[in-house]
Amino acid sequence: MFANTIVLAISGVDKTLVRVNQDNFGSTYKYTSSTEILSLQFRNSSEKNATTGDVERHNMFVEHTVLATPTASEKYYTFSATLRMRKGGDPAALAAVTTAASTVLAAQLSGLVQGES
Repeated sequence: MFANTIVLAISGVDKTLVRVNQDNFGSTYKYTSSTEILSLQFRNSSEKNATTGDVERHNMFVEHTVLATPTASEKYYTFSATLRMRKGGDPAALAAVTTAASTVLAAQLSGLVQGES
């Protein structure tokens, strides 16, 4: 189980999210202020697949809402990641693939968010 708080740095500003729910296979963390709401969810599950074999699935989902002001409308942003491996796979190998993909995402992010592909 992860810690009761997790820090997300948004535009260089640390936001401390507090766990608000822990259920069988996941956790939800929240941060709320007068100007924004952040939610972070982790979920773990298994998928039955007759073709490829059973798969372990691990998800992370972030929602960031910047609340409306008298001069600006509400803004809403999300990010999600899904990690999957066949049952019995090597978690270290999945972590290595995830790290490699995260490196590419970080390097290409400025173009990706502008619609470049």
